[in-house]
Amino acid sequence: MERWELAVVGAGAAGLAAAATAARLYKNRGVSDAVVLLEGNPKPGKKLLATGNGRCNLTNLHVSPASYHGDVRLADPLLQAYSPDRVLEEFSKLGLLCRADGEGRVYPRSLQAAAVLQALLQGCEEAGAVLRCGWGVASVKPSEGGFLLQSPEGERLWARRCILACGGKASPKHSWEEAGYGLARQLGHQVTELRPSLTYVKSSRKSLRALKGMRVKAQVSLLLEGKPLWQEEGEVLFGDGTLSGICLFNLSAQLFQEHTAQPEVALDLFPEWPYPELLGYLQGIAKSHPGRSAWELFGGALNLRVGEQLAKELGFSGDQRLGDLRLPQLRQAAGLAKNWRFPVLGTGGWEQAQVTRGGVPLKEVDGLTLESKRCPGLYLTGELLNIDGDCGGFNLHWAWATGFAAGRAAGEREGRKSRA
Repeated sequence: MERWELAVVGAGAAGLAAAATAARLYKNRGVSDAVVLLEGNPKPGKKLLATGNGRCNLTNLHVSPASYHGDVRLADPLLQAYSPDRVLEEFSKLGLLCRADGEGRVYPRSLQAAAVLQALLQGCEEAGAVLRCGWGVASVKPSEGGFLLQSPEGERLWARRCILACGGKASPKHSWEEAGYGLARQLGHQVTELRPSLTYVKSSRKSLRALKGMRVKAQVSLLLEGKPLWQEEGEVLFGDGTLSGICLFNLSAQLFQEHTAQPEVALDLFPEWPYPELLGYLQGIAKSHPGRSAWELFGGALNLRVGEQLAKELGFSGDQRLGDLRLPQLRQAAGLAKNWRFPVLGTGGWEQAQVTRGGVPLKEVDGLTLESKRCPGLYLTGELLNIDGDCGGFNLHWAWATGFAAGRAAGEREGRKSRA
């Protein structure tokens, strides 16, 4: 049976970062063949390749606790220790150049997720970490002062230390399975309720079918009994019974507590204009172009199909002219465009989600090394932990931070000079 200093379970973002970091530290001390990286899929980094529409938004210059949910207070020390600058320094050591856009989102300079994966794989190879694909882990048990790992086919290996970097339940087509939570439970950890997050919002409004595929810029608000609970500006994509886009994905992360009333999404299609200015604009259009169809009231300012849908909801008929519209109707039009409401029925499921809400409570691991407080020598990383972030690189940043930290902590532990 093979024996290793460290087994890293999962060759995704956190696992690759952990394996490259730990193997480099072992190598610097003259310990060879120390780290094995186990991946259930035929190839590593499947989910990483899909991030950012293939461009890999790998961190954000504005990382702060405010962008995260879950055990945020306990995550703060690690987020401070692994700032965006420090994460980018680690990638620079791997030879990867990065650049930020105007909103702080950081991408590889090539805008290719494949470049990020290649840099991490080369880092693992250069440091001597051994990658085993198609080697899923079905069980992990404490054994001989270390851990005995077994695959579904019955293959076994022993490791002195173990890092769980298996990812979560979200986007299962990009994962081997959500095995990590089961492995964490086997080793004495709790797992909070798991829910899909960063996904689309479902609504019963019938007009969504007619708007399928249309996009608008808007301020998006989550309302409960008419009171705003959360707001963000961004692009909204209409679907058949759904609302999506980055701001809606972030809104979906706010829908986990039980509400006494049905939540609503409100769209302000003119966030740059207060109501009086919008009303003045509509009055001017109606006065200047009285012969145009009433359905063209928003034609010069909004997506044409969206503008026509607003006119329909306002009850304008196809043969009405702009000159026929009276002040009360224009006021109603301005009000709808500033506060277009959609009842919320729920969110998309695991297939559509980008990240998992919930996981192993951070109180069960060391805040800076990620070593388990319940099972010494075990480390937990990334999506397995009860932390999830907003869209914009925050979840990958958490994966890198936990992967680098766990890899460093495990790699600094004394090991043998070579593997027998």
